[in-house]
Amino acid sequence: MEKGKYKEDREITCEVFEEVSNIKKILENNGFHYVEEFTLDDIYLSNCNTNQFAPKDGKITDTLIIRYVNENDKKIICKKRNYDESGFEISTTKAIVRIENIEDAERVLDMLGYVRYLRMIDKNYMYESDNHIAYIQEVEGLGTFLELEARNKETTTEHLVKYLQNFHLKTGSKFDTRKAEMLYKKIEKEEEKQ
Repeated sequence: MEKGKYKEDREITCEVFEEVSNIKKILENNGFHYVEEFTLDDIYLSNCNTNQFAPKDGKITDTLIIRYVNENDKKIICKKRNYDESGFEISTTKAIVRIENIEDAERVLDMLGYVRYLRMIDKNYMYESDNHIAYIQEVEGLGTFLELEARNKETTTEHLVKYLQNFHLKTGSKFDTRKAEMLYKKIEKEEEKQ
């Protein structure tokens, strides 16, 4: 990764209470076409000495992730989220470094004080239209979600929310849903019961 090179995304994510086949059909009826299917295996890390990237009061905001997609796609991702005055996430700035080996990356980060606190696996179905990219995401142990990204940097999150609402899907009311945060809270609650 070149020094100072970062990518900023405009996206929304919401929980969807529909069958995946129905979501696919609705996307296709709205001008999207199927691109690919893949699974993300994410290891979330925080610094045990400084609490950098650690959940705070059950909330996960900025993240350091080791991601495995397939043998040719392994990387470390650092995400910093940007919020508006009301606390709604308006964009994410991220840096990505390609790696050769997941175990070696985790060992190096462990030596720097970063330890695993969450693993999230989600199956993705990617769809595209001229102006948007959509990911239907089935998260193990959590549910189904839809992430919608704008291709145009000028597109606002408000536009994305209104655009998605026109699909008339049964969704949750939050459009800046943090899947990892939901899974983390669910696991914490299950551990408290034991």
